[in-house]
Amino acid sequence: MRNFLTIIAVVFMSSTHVVQAQPVTVDPESVVPLPDKFDIELPAPDVPPEVARFHGAWIGTWGDDNRHVLVVERIRPDGHANVVFAHADSAYYNMYREWFRGEATIADGVLTFHATFTVASVTLRFVFDGPDRLYETATYRPEGVRSGTLVRTDLARLSKHDLPIEWPGPGERVSIPHLTVRTPDGARPIMLEATVYRPAGSGPVPLAIVSHGADAGRNQLRTWSALTEAHWLRDRGFAVLVLMRRGRGKSEGINGEENFGRDHEGSLVDLSAGIAEAVEDLASAIAYGRKLPNVRPGPVLLVGQSRGGYLALHYAGLKPGEVMGVVSFSGGWYPYAPVTTPDFAKAGRGATNKVPQLWLYADNDRLYDEAMIRGYYQAFVAAGGSARFELLHGIPGDGHLLRLYPDRWRPIADQFLATLELQRRF
Repeated sequence: MRNFLTIIAVVFMSSTHVVQAQPVTVDPESVVPLPDKFDIELPAPDVPPEVARFHGAWIGTWGDDNRHVLVVERIRPDGHANVVFAHADSAYYNMYREWFRGEATIADGVLTFHATFTVASVTLRFVFDGPDRLYETATYRPEGVRSGTLVRTDLARLSKHDLPIEWPGPGERVSIPHLTVRTPDGARPIMLEATVYRPAGSGPVPLAIVSHGADAGRNQLRTWSALTEAHWLRDRGFAVLVLMRRGRGKSEGINGEENFGRDHEGSLVDLSAGIAEAVEDLASAIAYGRKLPNVRPGPVLLVGQSRGGYLALHYAGLKPGEVMGVVSFSGGWYPYAPVTTPDFAKAGRGATNKVPQLWLYADNDRLYDEAMIRGYYQAFVAAGGSARFELLHGIPGDGHLLRLYPDRWRPIADQFLATLELQRRF
């Protein structure tokens, strides 16, 4: 009898443990709605292979961490297809989880369809980025461009709504040991999160480091993969490392970039402490990136958005021998010209004409107006710096996000990279 009661108790405790392990609530952004069933039909023999390869189920993320699913149910020989597209909630983009079933076309290696969701109409385009990987570009109306990646998944599991816990993201996530900052107990360096994109081939290839801008509050805990810029650089033959500075994304440490120097009244007078911290983080990423397999020794390309753009040109002023070039998207540390303009002059004195630079801005930037932007450039050049300055017009919405519109800047940036290649050759 005692043994029997013991068995009952063990079973009860085990079942209780299982019940307790079930989450009472879930992250709403982890829920991707799907239809009750998929209407799957295998491609007929007369469907061209380059078209038929889109058939099946795909899962991934767009906008860096927003989950989505694509199912290509059937494809006809003329390239018309039936698709299901579903996405999770996104607080950042103010989108509700939804699914859509509709018609798509496949032509010239691109699967395209249009969908109307609760908050936006969207045109989605998918191209292959490897044997079982898709690269997605989504254009939203009235404004907005997002990019993402998907990988092929098991259709049978997906049909049972068996979705993974960990979703595939762009690139390869790595941890970078900081060169100077350690954990509070001094036991080890703090670790910085980064995403690596490796080009095709065996190398050796040059290295590009991409730096993000600023965010406020909990938005700092988002990981930015800079997928648009990274794909451009990778296609041009660079190994790409996208850094999250301390206290950002999953990087350890405390973000001290907002520790501005202020006078007695609280007015901004000095940015140097926060900039110095960012320089240390970037130096750690460069040291790590140079040790990646098949990365060519020598100067690196620095690319950045907003605060990251300023960081790139500032670092080039401090250590011009380490930098082959700078591409700055909407570069600036803080939109207060009396304090920030002298910092651009310092960067110009340090870099002079030793580091080729491309500065890309838009005339409708909500943070940096045209007068401030031109003041930055004039201070940089007057101090001895040299940069190609481009002020773009007609960027949708907020021109500060012009990096999301590669059709506007890529021809200019491709020309700039071509000049770097000529300099490396000769």
